[in-house]
This record gives sequence, C-alpha cells and structure tokens, in this order.
Amino acid sequence: MKRRWQMAFLTFALVASALWIPASLTARAAEGGTSGPSVQPGYSASADAGSTSMHASAGSGVAPNPLHGPGNLTGSEESSGSNGAANAPNAPAQERVVRVLIIGSSVARGWKDPKGGGYLHRTFSALSTLTPITYDVIDKAEPGKGVLSIRNTYAKWLETYQPQIVCIAWGGLDDLYQHTPFRVYDEQVRWQIQEALDHRAMVMLVTTPVSKASYTTYRVAQQALMESEIQVADSFHNPNVYVFNVFDQMKAYLQAHHESIQPLMHDSWHPNARGHALAAELLVKDILGKFPVTAPVFKAEPSSSADRARQESAS
Repeated sequence: MKRRWQMAFLTFALVASALWIPASLTARAAEGGTSGPSVQPGYSASADAGSTSMHASAGSGVAPNPLHGPGNLTGSEESSGSNGAANAPNAPAQERVVRVLIIGSSVARGWKDPKGGGYLHRTFSALSTLTPITYDVIDKAEPGKGVLSIRNTYAKWLETYQPQIVCIAWGGLDDLYQHTPFRVYDEQVRWQIQEALDHRAMVMLVTTPVSKASYTTYRVAQQALMESEIQVADSFHNPNVYVFNVFDQMKAYLQAHHESIQPLMHDSWHPNARGHALAAELLVKDILGKFPVTAPVFKAEPSSSADRARQESAS
C-alpha cells in the first residue's frame, strides 16, 4: 500500500509538470508577474485562433474525450462493455471504475480546448491517474443548450448509463441569454439533482470557469445564478451532493495573483486551453480535498422521493 501511494505521488508530480497544471502561471504570479499564464506544453497558439462566435453546431469544434479517444463523446458503447465487477460498489478500490455522466453546455463540453478536452475531462483524466479510481466519462454536455434542454432525455440517460456520479456543470450564460427565469433555472437544477439521487448516483455540482462575460455583460447576473444553484444543492443536506465552486475560486485566484482574464479567454463566453487548464487545476485540488476519491460510494439515505414512496407504501 505504501509503495502504491509513493508511486501515486510520483505520478502526480509528473502529471503536474508535464500534462496540464499551469505551473508557470503560479510561479510567475508568485513573482508578481501580471501577464498571465504561458502556453502549456502540447498546445499551440493556433489552437485558440479559430472562430470567436458564441455558438456553433454540436458536431463541430468539440474536443475529443481523452479517456476514450475521438468519436466517443456522445455514446457509451464502450461503457456498456465495461467489466461489471469493476463497476460494482463493493469492488476493491484498485479495480474500481466509476462512471460519470456530465451535463452542461459548451464550456462543460470543452470548447476551445481541442487537445485537453476541457476542464472537466482534464480533471477526471488527472483523477484517474492520481487515485485508485478510473473515471469513465460520458459527456452529454451540448453547446448552446440550457437547463431546460434535457428535460425529456435526462432520466433516460440515468437509466441507460447508470452513472455512479452525475456532474452538473451548467455555465449559466446560455440561460441568461435565453432569459430563463431564475426560478425555472433553480427548479431544473433541483430536479436534476433529485433524479440523480433517485437513481442512486452521487452529484457533483460544478460552477463554471469564468469568462470575459463573467466580468462584463453578465457580471451581476451570472454571479447571482451561480450562487443560487449552490444554494439549491446545499438545501438537500445530503452527503451524496457535493459542490465545487470553480467560478468563485477562479475569480479569487486571478484577483490574488493580479491576473487578467484576457490571457485565459478564447472569446467572450469561452476559456482557451490555458483557462481550462487553470480551472482543472483548481477543481482537482478541491476534489482531492473533500471528495472520497479512494471509494466514492453512494450513501443510502431515506431522503429521496423513491425512498419516501417506499416508506409510505410500507406503512
């Protein structure tokens, strides 16, 4: 066991220095620099030199899933063939494969980070390296869509893929642009959390990385929307619901290091590869600090509607 964790820490060092953690950003910020992070190894400036439009079709510009390879973002044929024992909640930790269902829009899908796959895929890829768990990601985030867009498909996804974790990662800008009322937004997030719990899946509510719009057009509204959905998640008082506030953490990081959003943005709504990398660094640190990475298992509680229904019928 000791040797295995020694190897894990060595792997962490290699991953942090060579793959995705923007160490140069942290180092320069500590020296008082203000020019933003340097380009990460493996990225070129041309990777972020494409269209600056806010929306495009779901089939274009979507980064490949680094856990499965190109072409497997929207399907889970490979997931359905996974070893059943590895996915069983009581399987040994070193053999655990945890299936994650991601819902959200373009930033959650990894737009403008064509080689890294976006901050969520960077995060789960890193966690698969740093912990005894392999995270099998099913990405159902779709650019240009808001919380109402999955009303007719979400429950089917839960039944089909049977994820152990649902990662809810709406950016909020699409709903603000579409004038979705806050009340409706909160109702949908509450329903999405409850459906996940009813399907015995843990929930990771992840607020979005910041963008130029977070500081300009939607400065007040997006902040209020992120705070509101956090309150919705907290209101469950459920040990299976976790909140990871990337939005405020990223703002605090930039402020503390006197960094501008400019070097981290591709366009008004989307981070570039460096922005996704910083968001992933912050999210991984947060997860390692409070998520049961060695054995994320659903904790049965009589709080879901399904449990309540069973209790009522029994009485």
